Amino acid sequence: MSTIRLDHTLFALNNVEKSQLTNGENYNYMDLDFINNPIPRMPAWDFFKKGSIAVTKSNRFSYVPAHTHSFMELNYMYAGSCIQYINDEKIVLRQGNLLLLDKDIVQRIDYTGRDDILVNILIKSDADISALFHLIPESLNIVSRLIYNIANKNSLHNNFILFDLLPNDIALSLIDALIEKGLTKNASPQRNQSMELLMSALIIELKTAIVKSEINFSDSDMEGVLPIIRYVNANYATTSLATASHHFGYNGNYLSNKLKHATGKNFQELVDRRRLSVAENLIIKTDLSSSDICELIGYKNVTSLFRLFKKYLNSTPFQYRCKVHPKFTNIGDMGLPTKEDLYR
Repeated sequence: MSTIRLDHTLFALNNVEKSQLTNGENYNYMDLDFINNPIPRMPAWDFFKKGSIAVTKSNRFSYVPAHTHSFMELNYMYAGSCIQYINDEKIVLRQGNLLLLDKDIVQRIDYTGRDDILVNILIKSDADISALFHLIPESLNIVSRLIYNIANKNSLHNNFILFDLLPNDIALSLIDALIEKGLTKNASPQRNQSMELLMSALIIELKTAIVKSEINFSDSDMEGVLPIIRYVNANYATTSLATASHHFGYNGNYLSNKLKHATGKNFQELVDRRRLSVAENLIIKTDLSSSDICELIGYKNVTSLFRLFKKYLNSTPFQYRCKVHPKFTNIGDMGLPTKEDLYR
């Protein structure tokens, strides 16, 4: 597939993009339940029907709601640019940038337009990583260490690395070839083997292209922290520092400091960030009112929700709703807002 043909394939509108362009809102083509599972985990079975490495295009003309996945993901900015939030850290991807994401990381993506082509390269995490990348020594570089870390159940999976491939013609050729192979419709052992070899060669090249990294491979730092983080993620709507401390048998200050040391955020920051991600997804994916969203994320009044959005997004929930539904250009398009929507 030549560059011209690859351009034609990636820039062509698929059915999801046509829907999002027409309706101005995210199309839930996987039929995910955002009410009962507002930060869903992407179903791996939908991607790995052909092999352990899959290639997809991120659908344009919408926001991608916050989500997690059980597999490793590489996001390659083939053309244009986009803004992603990785565990709420803002990452700007420009043409030629590649973002390598650990599994279980919370990811969301801002609106992408017609000229913004983001390609997702997915690696099934329950595959035998050693066999998949048999040409890469585990100690080769931080990239291979991240890959091998995926199988470590005692590690905090909030790792990511940002690369710039533009100065490396070999890396650019390898990733284009990988995308070409991945978009091939017919699966075969030869196709899968080629993709594994291309991926192995690409990872070796990546060690010279690192722009930014967030890495935590230390088991000792994670001792006792992972259960707390999982507890916060599951109980963000009802928990407090007092209840969490009692649950784990810690002093409140000790628990919060322990989290701060391991994650860079204290207990309340983790709760707030989780509530914010949930609220954003409910705004993107549902027609729930601010009052309904407050109830679901554990707030007693809408004032708390407005403070949350103002603090982290410098926006109100209503302003955010207008932003994530681009077809709505004025209040009349969405119906008259309630008093709480107009709160400033």
